[in-house]
Amino acid sequence: MLRQRHLLTTMILLSTVRWCPAQTDSASRARQILRIEQSLMDAIPSGDSGGLWNKYLDPKCYTITEDGAGFFKKEFLATFSPLPKGFSGHINVIKPVFTFMDNTAVLHYVADEYEQVFGQKLHTTYGIANTWYQVDTSWKMIGSQVFEIPQLPSPVKVNAQVLKQYAGHYQLADSTTCVISLKNDTLLIQKKTGGPVVLFAETETVFFRQADTRGRKIFVKNEKGDMLMLERRNGNDLIWKRIK
Repeated sequence: MLRQRHLLTTMILLSTVRWCPAQTDSASRARQILRIEQSLMDAIPSGDSGGLWNKYLDPKCYTITEDGAGFFKKEFLATFSPLPKGFSGHINVIKPVFTFMDNTAVLHYVADEYEQVFGQKLHTTYGIANTWYQVDTSWKMIGSQVFEIPQLPSPVKVNAQVLKQYAGHYQLADSTTCVISLKNDTLLIQKKTGGPVVLFAETETVFFRQADTRGRKIFVKNEKGDMLMLERRNGNDLIWKRIK
């Protein structure tokens, strides 16, 4: 029993010796990449006057920006310029998640941007996935993808008489209907699959659900005067017609 216990202890110690250096190495490499990432974010307001982006981007690096446009290194660097007069801000690298494979690292993080435009404050977050490979004692970026994380606006107050005109039963297809109702000056939508859900007003005609940052409900009339509800997502509409 003592020999078995001694053997087990020895195996645990050997396992610790085997894995700790790799874990330490990964942590060290992660810290190094994060320092580079933050320095790149810090260089953006000045238009990358120090040339850091040129230093760390591989010549073949391909970047997809938040609007879906794709650029190789030369074209991407050409998009840089200092913030105009009256604009200021900074970006923090937060919530990093690393995946390492040999000398390659994939980093997912949130770019937390704070900006002031003539004294007005803006806050935007971006999801970023960058791929790095190790070169001697440093790193080069070979690929990057950026998307803006959708955020909901602050709702506005709409007169109950305006909201009342949207109430009724709406039909998408013969077997697919929903109910728009008004309760305590609040517009609600209810489909067959669930209970009533609050619709918050973005404008007098545009509404959103708290759980859906990308979708909107838009109330308009067609050329015949029929009330329609457009379920809009990324520029595409599903058209519901109010029925009697």
